Amino acid sequence: RVTRGQWIAVVVGFVGVMIIIHPGGELFTPAILLPLSSALCFALYQLLTRLVSPFDSPTTSNFFAGLFNTLVMSALVPFFWEVPALKHLPFLLALGACGMSAHLLLTQAFRFAAPAMLAPFSYCQIVFAGLLGFLVFDHMPSPTAQAGIAIICLSGLAAAWQQRRKGG
Repeated sequence: RVTRGQWIAVVVGFVGVMIIIHPGGELFTPAILLPLSSALCFALYQLLTRLVSPFDSPTTSNFFAGLFNTLVMSALVPFFWEVPALKHLPFLLALGACGMSAHLLLTQAFRFAAPAMLAPFSYCQIVFAGLLGFLVFDHMPSPTAQAGIAIICLSGLAAAWQQRRKGG
């Protein structure tokens, strides 16, 4: 059961998201629905992963997730496929290896802990994305975006703290 404090943390986290996308600003376009939809899909993915973790091994879960994604993406190939350049192959292989590793590690983690306890670790993604964006692309989030990121991270930590406090 979600506590009042956890709901407050979720609302505060959403405020952080709204600060980043700045309604009425240049980022607030229909394209902003893509990362928001991605976040929703990832939350559902984590929930489903947690639900199957007592019954399936991480490798079984990884296999079926990969199979499903392959089938769905194969249906889209005729409409969007472009042959990748050979120079991009190492990056594509690294992308697949990182995705597979992340899924295996996530399914293993869900066998031992509830999503609310693991949530603070997923907020590390924001920090890593910002750091890698700076190191690889020389891109620094704006001060407003940095404030939104900080609010999201702090609200996630507050929600996890609330979960820990109630004994979950």
